[in-house]
Amino acid sequence: MPLGRPLLSHGAAQRRRRPSRRNELHWLERIGLGAITLKLCVELYLGVLLGRAQLDLPALAQALRQAGLSVFPALTLVSAAAGVILGQQAARLIAEIDLPGLILVPVIYAVTMELVPLLVGVLVAGRAGVALAARQASLVASGQVDGLLVSGLNPIQFTTGPVLPAMLAMSFALSIWGSAVALGAAMFWLVVAADVPPYLFNDALRQALAPADLLEALGKPLIFALVVALIATANGIAAGRDIAGVSRAATDTMIGAVTAILLIDLGFVLAS
Repeated sequence: MPLGRPLLSHGAAQRRRRPSRRNELHWLERIGLGAITLKLCVELYLGVLLGRAQLDLPALAQALRQAGLSVFPALTLVSAAAGVILGQQAARLIAEIDLPGLILVPVIYAVTMELVPLLVGVLVAGRAGVALAARQASLVASGQVDGLLVSGLNPIQFTTGPVLPAMLAMSFALSIWGSAVALGAAMFWLVVAADVPPYLFNDALRQALAPADLLEALGKPLIFALVVALIATANGIAAGRDIAGVSRAATDTMIGAVTAILLIDLGFVLAS
């Protein structure tokens, strides 16, 4: 018995070390699945352009609704509320400092470059990204992936192929709409509450945003959408055959997508 305990503890220590290796390999597999997903989607779109493949148009229409139309009311409300909040804070600072131009430029920059792209990325991830992961995981859990393979259809191209362009298109459109709503609400609040002339807001808008800044503000949501689609696909395929994997894939997608969005935005901030 005394000799068996050290052996048992040694075996337990080895078993405790093994899951970390499996988890590490698990994440590497998901990164690889993301790269394969991107490759397969590009091949699908090239095939569509060359007339060698077809895109599932009903799935594309449904993805457009999930990625954009269902998010539209929430984004409008949140953008308007954020614009009023920022306008109120700017009005308070303007009343105290009496330097409206100095206050408006950073407020406009923060709304357009940081707030709206992050809102669009998180909302699209929470709606379209989670739905994509749940669908992928459901196909795996129900065994329908095998049916697609037998039918000669690639499961990734079948599911992610129509969703990715919809997420990109709606993220681009929502970023424009969200910026317009937030800036419009902020301008309205400043004109009404702080008696700021509209021309002063327009001058600050021109000073705050250069053409390169506008390109970055519109490009961020596109990168966010691409990363969210890849994360959702990898989590959905890696969910496993059990039904509990569907909810696990959805949760992992939301957490991973928000983390990736914040890290990518941090990269933009550090690079600028």
